Amino acid sequence: MPPSSTVIASSLLETNRRFLAYWLGKLEGERMPRKARIDPTEMPRLLPDLVLYERLSTAHFKIRLAGTAVVRRLGVDPTGTNMLDLLAEASRQPVERALNRILDEPCAHVSRVRDRYLSGRQAVVEVLRLPLCDEAGEARFIISSTAETADEFVWADPQERPVLLAELVEQSFFGWSGGDGGELRVAGL
Repeated sequence: MPPSSTVIASSLLETNRRFLAYWLGKLEGERMPRKARIDPTEMPRLLPDLVLYERLSTAHFKIRLAGTAVVRRLGVDPTGTNMLDLLAEASRQPVERALNRILDEPCAHVSRVRDRYLSGRQAVVEVLRLPLCDEAGEARFIISSTAETADEFVWADPQERPVLLAELVEQSFFGWSGGDGGELRVAGL
């Protein structure tokens, strides 16, 4: 029997757990919420940790919005850039595959990554990515919530610019069923 939303949510950090509950509450029987249903005024405490991507092509995920905590952590405002351009070369292809899978299946994605920053600091960040569709029902947006863990340390060799998602620690993909409170089901780990 697949795990319930309570089991999946219990493994997430608090910020991501709250965001998953918000997103599930927007399903109302839909295969995924429409972007227009996401209302920032309903989740002001979560906004600093959110990032919104729009798929322009399978290799271009334009960052439409980056929350203030994300910008502060990165040291740059990535709004308007292709998310894939911010990645270390070794991370680009796996992240590109994951982002496309989220929209093509659709499914949700949670990962823990070790990020390196301009300052030389590293941190493990939990990233919850959830699909959104446009008004025509096309899956083309991903909204993510990021939560930095307490596991941080200094990297001895700082880069000239931040290297995001430098090392994948772990990841899972999961699906959901709408209309009944958003029960989750695992879609292939």
